[in-house]
Amino acid sequence: MTGRELIEFIDRNIPFNEKGERWSLARYQRAVFLLMFARYFITRIWSEIKKSGKTFLAACIVAVEMMTRANAEAVCIANDEEQAQSRVFATCVALFDKNPTLKASLVKVTQNEIRLTNGSVIRAVASDYKGAAGGREFLRVFDELWAYDSERMTRLWEEMRPPPTEKESYTLVVSYAGFSGESTVLEKLYQRGLKGKRLSSRYPVYADGRLFMFWSHTGRQPWHTKAYFENEAADMRPNQFRRLHRNEWVSSESTFILPEQWDNIVDESRSPILTGGSVCLGIDIGVKSDTSGVVAVSWDTDGKKLVVAFHRVWKPTKKQPVLLGDVKGFIKEVSQHHAIQKAVADPSQAYRLIEELRDEGIVVEEFTQSQANGVKMGETLFSLVKDRNLIAYKSAELREHVLNAVGVETPGGVRMVKGKATKKIDAAIALAMACVAAIEKGPGGDSVRQFIENNAGIDDHSMSDWTFYGEGVFNTSPGDRGPWS
Repeated sequence: MTGRELIEFIDRNIPFNEKGERWSLARYQRAVFLLMFARYFITRIWSEIKKSGKTFLAACIVAVEMMTRANAEAVCIANDEEQAQSRVFATCVALFDKNPTLKASLVKVTQNEIRLTNGSVIRAVASDYKGAAGGREFLRVFDELWAYDSERMTRLWEEMRPPPTEKESYTLVVSYAGFSGESTVLEKLYQRGLKGKRLSSRYPVYADGRLFMFWSHTGRQPWHTKAYFENEAADMRPNQFRRLHRNEWVSSESTFILPEQWDNIVDESRSPILTGGSVCLGIDIGVKSDTSGVVAVSWDTDGKKLVVAFHRVWKPTKKQPVLLGDVKGFIKEVSQHHAIQKAVADPSQAYRLIEELRDEGIVVEEFTQSQANGVKMGETLFSLVKDRNLIAYKSAELREHVLNAVGVETPGGVRMVKGKATKKIDAAIALAMACVAAIEKGPGGDSVRQFIENNAGIDDHSMSDWTFYGEGVFNTSPGDRGPWS
């Protein structure tokens, strides 16, 4: 099929997009199609910035190829292990439903298959598909190939090579940029493409042997306005903005929370809550000689923002590691002075503590720091800080731990990790866990008044045995109200 044939078929037979709205190919899309299908390429790459219609164009190509070829097969491959169905396949289903000519050719549509009257079939393939090798597909579509960053997924890419028995069979890749050194499959293709011959002075189109690559850093859609990009830049981490909206290769690690972002949520008139709080606890227990931390958050009076209630960090010395009993004693004292709505800890680090506190009548829920939970923690804390939906008191220690963290991009979202082994982020981890717990719990629970009434007679001075290090406001001495004075 030539580029002109592709364009003419789309113009005649696909007048509606996946939403049922009228559309037409842009001038640059027509120009690139003419070059992309000017001759046979085994691999064809279409790479643009986010919200440029890459997935939609891929679905159009799949539809045209299968409509114009009898007994052919196309597979649309999901972009990561968590995506059960390719977005390209889902868009194909919508196109066949919204466009009469395409719809008339349907025999059957299932969750992962579209069968046509000419004997051709379009299949959705999960990225963990075990029977991929040895197929007779005419067309393979990889959506967001940047996410292929594991050995298993690299093998899938290598196994899904165009079979020599299928004449002019090829692979179509639609994606934006990935992470240098991690998205290795796409990065190698990108580097190879750049070394090839540039085919157009106007558009960034390259060819190297049987590889065709269109790699654009420019927004060409009507909604790609200056205001749109300014708003996106304000809401996103710099590296993520560059990758998604400039289509540039970046490091997966980037600054997680900027100093000015944290400082914007600090209310210097606030101080740690002494007693009577309705709190959610995040507990991060260090391994052996590592630091440990506990952070509590509560909802504000309107139930719209979270407030850092108090925190505690235990730092080991060369001779003395952090004692689990000290953390346990702290949490027991907290339970006497505050209503603990929810407490969470990673059982891989704190199983013994969880069991001992349960024996004391204090329930600590298990919150495994899995990939999914790590993303949930990172995205939650970042969003709360960015949108100023978290209020903190002034604390150099807590600020340091938060700013020590870096964000690592994953296919599922951003995880918060240490930037360097020597940098401590335990309080930041505990804070993120507490925020997730509070949001899942919601702003309900015992009110402060209910808690005080239920715990009448507790002596505010009974906490004077605690000693806090690192920040003078937490140090206690005989006669002080407690560790948060």
